Amino acid sequence: MKRSYNKKADHRSTSQSHWKGRRMWLAGLAILACLAVAGLAVLQPWRSRIPLPESLTATSVVILNGEGDMMAEREADAPRSPSSLTKMLSIYLILDELDRGKLSLSDTFTVPPEIANTRGSKYGLRTGQTVTVEQLLAGTILNSGCDCVHALIRMTAGDEVTFVEWMNEKAKELGLKNSHFVNATGLDAADHYMTARDLATLAYRLVRDHPEYLRYSSQAEMEIDGLTFRNLNRLVGADPRVLGLKTGTTLIGGNNLVTYAEDGADACFIILLDSASETRRFAETEELLDLVLGGAA
Repeated sequence: MKRSYNKKADHRSTSQSHWKGRRMWLAGLAILACLAVAGLAVLQPWRSRIPLPESLTATSVVILNGEGDMMAEREADAPRSPSSLTKMLSIYLILDELDRGKLSLSDTFTVPPEIANTRGSKYGLRTGQTVTVEQLLAGTILNSGCDCVHALIRMTAGDEVTFVEWMNEKAKELGLKNSHFVNATGLDAADHYMTARDLATLAYRLVRDHPEYLRYSSQAEMEIDGLTFRNLNRLVGADPRVLGLKTGTTLIGGNNLVTYAEDGADACFIILLDSASETRRFAETEELLDLVLGGAA
């Protein structure tokens, strides 16, 4: 008997076979993608989110990888007095001025009495002393000198009120959504606050936009034109991974530390606010560096 040929049935069978094969191919591709991601996570664990150690005393914590992606956080959006971490934004603005050519590293400034006697931590500028912009940068970044900050303010904005207006404008531009400034040095003050998340954003942008900052913050000690500057960050020089960025301590703000570190192709930012003591902020940062970068240097 001659068998009849059902063209529609044959087409449907072929179509079903085609889509079955395509589904199997897509499923295989998805499995391969998952395996690739899993393999990447094994090879580069620093890219994943990590649990924070229970022993960590810092009230607010943020850890970013080198691309600025969140790895860990605790109380990241709680407003806190940022202490001298404020100076990272002040220096960001000064480096902007240098980039625009409105200021030069070799420009000089003669120190008046009011700047020599300014409040807060000081490098130790003397009345009548002539210093360069580069020396003032080093005195701010390494020694956290409020006197150096005020000298730079006088050379750029003219007065702190105007400079603080610049700071708040730049904060909005950088996306610091929960920060507000009333001074340029970080002295405890009402309505002067930042969050750990905003500090992480600022640290990331500072390194990305002004990597020349690291020329200073990565040095345990610098000598510039006869003046010596010693870094307050004990990790710089002791741990080759650490390249800065800023220390900060005030009565209300507590013991704070923002760190940028590199280990080969890997990098991270660690923000600790209000650690139990000055010593703990350094020890806790070291513990997190080993956790994030995969072992001691």
